[in-house]
Amino acid sequence: MNRLAVVVPYRFVPPVNGGHKAAFGLCAFLAKEVELSVLSTQSNDEKNAPFPLFPLFEDGFLKYINPLNAWRCYRFFKKNKIEACLTHQHFIAIILFPVACLLKIPLYIYAQNLEYQRFRSMGKSWWPLVFLTEWIAYKLANHIFFISPDELMPAQTHFNLPKSKCSALPYGTWYLASPKHSLETRQRVRQRHGYSENELIIIFFGPQSYQPNLEAVEKIITEINPCLAKQMGERPYRFIICGGGLPARYEQLAGYKQVDYLGFVENIDDYVLAADLMLNPIRSGGGVKTKLIEAIALGKTVISSYTGALGVDATLCGEKLVLVPDHDTEAYAQALMKAAEKKSSPTPTSFYAFYYWGNTIKTITAVMRGK
Repeated sequence: MNRLAVVVPYRFVPPVNGGHKAAFGLCAFLAKEVELSVLSTQSNDEKNAPFPLFPLFEDGFLKYINPLNAWRCYRFFKKNKIEACLTHQHFIAIILFPVACLLKIPLYIYAQNLEYQRFRSMGKSWWPLVFLTEWIAYKLANHIFFISPDELMPAQTHFNLPKSKCSALPYGTWYLASPKHSLETRQRVRQRHGYSENELIIIFFGPQSYQPNLEAVEKIITEINPCLAKQMGERPYRFIICGGGLPARYEQLAGYKQVDYLGFVENIDDYVLAADLMLNPIRSGGGVKTKLIEAIALGKTVISSYTGALGVDATLCGEKLVLVPDHDTEAYAQALMKAAEKKSSPTPTSFYAFYYWGNTIKTITAVMRGK
């Protein structure tokens, strides 16, 4: 069984957030192992996709309930002799199920979040409806791949799923070791923005249109920064915040001392490499915070809340992951100070062995081939 169709029912090329990057990395590495077709919306940049990309779906909510999309998938799967289907979002699985049944092929789901938990943690009143759609989709699927064991176990309990149809498939990194060009990149980015070499740079990144990220920015500028300023004394430091979608009411960010809001940047990896530390004070939202894995893969030490590190195997991160209680502002400042004074150690090789995309996708190919 080698012909696989992956359905990503939203624009993700080029990738600009964690969900996009998960879909992009998964497809890029699967394309090296199987005969892959990726079905997505018309708004993608097909020319820059390192995998065959087909714009079968329209943009907008109706794509999830439009029976024409099921018909389009049926024709595509039959014409291209697709042997298995993997969807990157559970919402679309419900219209894919009858297609899979008619063609007698297995339907898989890659669950990047337990969506009902994510929406419930954000205070959304309609989370029970999301729970219902997840329950239906997971019951219909032949196999579900969860982004971490921390989500796999609750899913088996809450949705009454047998262990035989569940696997953990971690979010991956493109790196097998820290990038060799990191020093050059650090110097280039710092010169671009006028940051000196002796200035401690602390980065936080992610779309500011996403509520948990915006909450984290608020905590940085109103609580953590003032607390850290008292401890740093004369030592120069700066928070840089990257990510588009900042609401207009936060335009005054430019007025905060030691805080630079840079908005959306083309290559976030360059800015992570230019920083000394990453701060991740996330307090809500579900799923694995992919930014944490990306930063550690790039060799950075991450100071994170417990909530922000859920789903990441801390035992594989060594000294590169420092955990503090979600609401303890003083602990964030102390951890930042301690990490800044300590000589940075390399990211453990065990981290790359576990989180490298080329290794993680073997879970999918093994299930496809019945191993």
